[in-house]
Amino acid sequence: MDSGILNVAKPIGFSSFGVVRSIARLPGIVKIGHGGTLDPAADGVLPILVNAATRLADFVHGWPKTYVATAVFGFTSDTYDSEGTITPYGDSVQVTAAGIAAQLPGFTGTIAQVPPMFSALKQGGEALYRKARRGESVIRAPRAVQVHRIQLLDHDPESGTARLEIVCGQGTYIRSLVHDLGERLGSGAYVAGLRRTAYGPLQWDGALAPAQLLEAKSDWTRWLLPMELPLKDWPALRLNRDQAEAVSHGRTVTAPDAESGRYRLVDEAGRLLGWGVAEAGRVQPKAVFLP
Repeated sequence: MDSGILNVAKPIGFSSFGVVRSIARLPGIVKIGHGGTLDPAADGVLPILVNAATRLADFVHGWPKTYVATAVFGFTSDTYDSEGTITPYGDSVQVTAAGIAAQLPGFTGTIAQVPPMFSALKQGGEALYRKARRGESVIRAPRAVQVHRIQLLDHDPESGTARLEIVCGQGTYIRSLVHDLGERLGSGAYVAGLRRTAYGPLQWDGALAPAQLLEAKSDWTRWLLPMELPLKDWPALRLNRDQAEAVSHGRTVTAPDAESGRYRLVDEAGRLLGWGVAEAGRVQPKAVFLP
């Protein structure tokens, strides 16, 4: 059974789940998941985890993401993007490139961000967007998110638009960031276009269209990236045959020379068996990929 990661280009107008559902029809796929939701109005890199790679989802989610967002000033949107009700607000003429750039440092580092009402986050067991569609509005607690870098790519004062590149961590809402930027500038703002250009080591330039994968049929596996990718920076612990057999059954093995921490577990041939945690001279496997 082939396992690994596919770098897929999610098109505009499709949900992330819809892309996963279409790719799941490929021969040889038993388990499938994705590495992070993109709104239907956005396009960009969507990591697809195939078969045993689904067990690495937590580590893929931890990869940094890069987005390019087109912000429109002088308006607000109830969804914070072009899908919602657009309302004139403030004055985009007052917004300058220098003014935008001056605000960006306040959106870097660990920041508190209130998720948009139109989001899939659940409150009381129900997605917020369902409540929003009924006209309800609930208090959303701010969440700490990490923005590694944000820069202004360009600004067009005539159209009141700007393009921003944002590198951020898990759980960051670009729509909320642009909305909050508009509030600080006193002009309002919403996202008119959004593309995820990178997701960890996966780049937009190398992403595959879902149709390309479907047309390849059984040959789709040639594009599988190795399962080791999310763990490539971890130290490897090479196991002998007896240790590999024990780990394949989820049993702890002795490793007196291993320092405490997480390890890639590989067999004598260098194949990835799984990953585990070493402590006090013993290694406990946390996930096993090969029998």
